Amino acid sequence: MEQAINGKTRLAGVIGNPISHTLSPAMHNAAFKVLGLDAVYVPLGVPETGLKPLLETLLALQALGANVTVPYKEKVMPLLHACSPNSEKIGAVNTLVFEGERILGHNTDAVGFSMCLEAAKFSVAGKQAVLLGGGGAGRAVAFALLDAGVQTLAVAEIDREKVARLALDFKAVGSGEIRAVMPSSEELRTALRDADLIVQATPLGLKPQDPLPVAQAWLPAGRCVMDLVYGAGDTPFLAAARAQGNQVIHGWQMLLNQGAASFKLWTGQEPPLAAMKKELLSAGGIREE
Repeated sequence: MEQAINGKTRLAGVIGNPISHTLSPAMHNAAFKVLGLDAVYVPLGVPETGLKPLLETLLALQALGANVTVPYKEKVMPLLHACSPNSEKIGAVNTLVFEGERILGHNTDAVGFSMCLEAAKFSVAGKQAVLLGGGGAGRAVAFALLDAGVQTLAVAEIDREKVARLALDFKAVGSGEIRAVMPSSEELRTALRDADLIVQATPLGLKPQDPLPVAQAWLPAGRCVMDLVYGAGDTPFLAAARAQGNQVIHGWQMLLNQGAASFKLWTGQEPPLAAMKKELLSAGGIREE
């Protein structure tokens, strides 16, 4: 029996722009239903000017919690009352918890990403990696890779200042070397050739007309390639990587892992992972390999 929305129903949601592609409501509402929690999870799409008023509204409503996605994972931090040590180190927040008069920020992206590599039986210790994008999600990935012992991390980002800030912020995380490479440069092509792991952490792929973040011909073979963008099947980037003979990891897996960690922060309960995964795949028309 469906839980009816009533005057006691707690609100949760995902904040971003664009937000129409999100599958988070499907998996979180499935979790609420399985555990019999009186709560509902909805998309909360706002322009940047609406971010602060939205947070104030959610706090006034004593919302159960919220996720934060593109492009607000870094921009939301100055608007919060406090952040967890982990999210402070990463410099990005993807989970909000509302406690009394305070909004607390957390980051579950790093652990969600690490769980994906673990499931793929891929160890980054002593290896070389390329990260495409140095934004909020990219920072969480970089933190997880360095913490896991990656040897070198080449970050392809047009804004070199972002990479310099990332390297400074993470200088005490692991012992790996971080270096900036320009997108579409020969330096990036060389880094891709030498990489054991390639992670796509830009928004490219959210829109049908988006170009590939790198040319297919630049992708090596026999590597592990992950795209944080998710879709019904392979994203164009993953399709290109698969065509080159690479192992691929889909973004929905990170979505599931980080979402489960967020759910536990909001409710204090173990997330019903099987139900969340089933509804996520169904809502996205995704076929698990």
